[in-house]
Amino acid sequence: MSDGGSAPFPLLLPRHSPRRISPSSAPFVMTTALTEAQVRQFETSSPRGLTSRELVAAFSDQGIRFSEATLRKYVQLGLVPRSRRVGRKGKHLGSRGVYPVRAVRRINTIKRLMAERYTIEEIQARFLTFKENIETLDEALDELMRRFEEAVSANAPSAMRDRMHKELGTVRKAAETLLVGVHRIEKLLQAAGDATRPRGGGAASPTELL
Repeated sequence: MSDGGSAPFPLLLPRHSPRRISPSSAPFVMTTALTEAQVRQFETSSPRGLTSRELVAAFSDQGIRFSEATLRKYVQLGLVPRSRRVGRKGKHLGSRGVYPVRAVRRINTIKRLMAERYTIEEIQARFLTFKENIETLDEALDELMRRFEEAVSANAPSAMRDRMHKELGTVRKAAETLLVGVHRIEKLLQAAGDATRPRGGGAASPTELL
């Protein structure tokens, strides 16, 4: 209580030092999808494919919600290509299931479409209509050209080798031109579909394909 002439005692509050958050205790921020640079890095570093554990880690390590159960669901729906058995180098090591590296880009596209509120049916239509055939064509052409080049280098007479390598170069350029055109048509068809899609997307739950 004041005595009338003197000011009241100031209210003393305990002083707290600002809380410091160490990097290890900082909140883990979830993101929607990989960047294009990250996708290309996987395509370059893992051209022979990834195991299910490696494929899941490609996303979960970047804060993107993804699990082996979700991967199996994508495969069952036909959204992601199935794995193939690949033998391991070394005696008695057996084989392991490996997903083609294109599965990284495929899953990433699914994640982006989910964030844009596409329905399961719309996502399936995008992949099952053209993309699976295009990716299969891409892989088949690449494998065929690789085997041609190995055969020419190993078996072609030296007198014909330069000519055959030149022919292979011409064919490879034609294959690349074909794929560019095919991808362009696919994108135009997707853009036409997006133009007629109601604003705001479908009514699918954002967790429907998690």
